[in-house]
Order: sequence, then structure tokens, then C-alpha cells
Amino acid sequence: MRYGFALRQHFELGNFATTISRRTFEANFTKTKEKVVFTFNGWDGKSYNGESRRASVYRTNIEGFENIRFVKVGKGLHYIVESKLVLEKATGECHPVASWLVDVERA
Repeated sequence: MRYGFALRQHFELGNFATTISRRTFEANFTKTKEKVVFTFNGWDGKSYNGESRRASVYRTNIEGFENIRFVKVGKGLHYIVESKLVLEKATGECHPVASWLVDVERA
């Protein structure tokens, strides 16, 4: 299995190497019925105490990255770091961290 950030090398990146086109996103990622509870661990400017979010999981068809879970929040596409768990202080539960991959351009 590969790390999620390595997936960036498979795309033609735009806007200072931060975005992929909507067409590229739709061709390579599929929304599943699976849900995941995760945290941004503070880098979203809100979740400094491990506050969690819930989102639908996306999967990719790119070889070597099929087992990585992705979430799309706003325009950002993030991958879930399964090995890094953060304690949510309010509930006492641990959740995996989401890490930014790319932004998806509008259609």
C-alpha cells in the first residue's frame, strides 16, 4: 500500500500544483455508501480539540491506492491517515486524521 500524498504524481496539477480538474476527479474517484468519522486535528482552524466530522468515503481506481479512503470536504479532497488517531476531548473517542491531497476545480 502507498501513502495517499503520493497519488498527486498521477495527476496533471493546475493552479500552482494545488488543483485537479473536475473531469479528472470524476474519472478517478467514486463515491461509496461507506461513511467515516475523522478529524482535521486543528489545521482546519476549528478542530483543535480533536472535534470530529463525518463524510462519505470516496475510492480511487488508480492501481496501488485502492485501499485508501478519501473524503471530499468543500473543494478539498483529503485522504484518511488510518495510522494516526487523535483523541476527541469532548467524547473521549479516537478518530483518524484527514490530510489534504488536492482541491477539485469547479466544473
